[in-house]
Amino acid sequence: MRYSKEHKAQAKAAIVREAGRTLKESGFHAVGVDALAASAQVTSGALYSNFANKEAVLEEVVAAQLGIEFAGLADQEPAERRHMLGEILRLYLSDLHREDPGHGCVMPSLSTDVARAGEPVREAYQRRMVEVIALLAPAMHGTQEEREGQAWALLASIVGAVTLARALPSGDHAQAVLDAVLASAMRSITDEP
Repeated sequence: MRYSKEHKAQAKAAIVREAGRTLKESGFHAVGVDALAASAQVTSGALYSNFANKEAVLEEVVAAQLGIEFAGLADQEPAERRHMLGEILRLYLSDLHREDPGHGCVMPSLSTDVARAGEPVREAYQRRMVEVIALLAPAMHGTQEEREGQAWALLASIVGAVTLARALPSGDHAQAVLDAVLASAMRSITDEP
């Protein structure tokens, strides 16, 4: 039976969505192709009919999911972008995000796996990171170069905070990391230079 291009695209998107969740929960090296296929409720053969190998799945997850938390910032005026970014930061630096990597951001969950991956994965990561910076920079203050630098610093701090908070046992220290970085991040988008 031959499937339409639309059906194939929907099936591939479902694989990426579910494989992404599994990869973010377990890490690239802790899960095999069979587990990725099972998470998407397809056979390994179906996964291989869409992707050349497991690393190609990671590349597609990065390309599709990295930075989606910030997509709503597009086409917003700077003041509205700062307001919306504040709301995003509150969710990003929350216990909910810390406790649920499968439904969270790609960056704190898969960046170390990307760093060990081949060039196509790293290039997809770089493309998406540049797009995220382009979304964040207009919410910052100063020249274009200063705004981009502040956006990189903000992104690095929030990703690092979630990574550290996940590594700590639940409790006061994990919460302190999230709270401290949230306070700093909020100052960075509300204070005038």
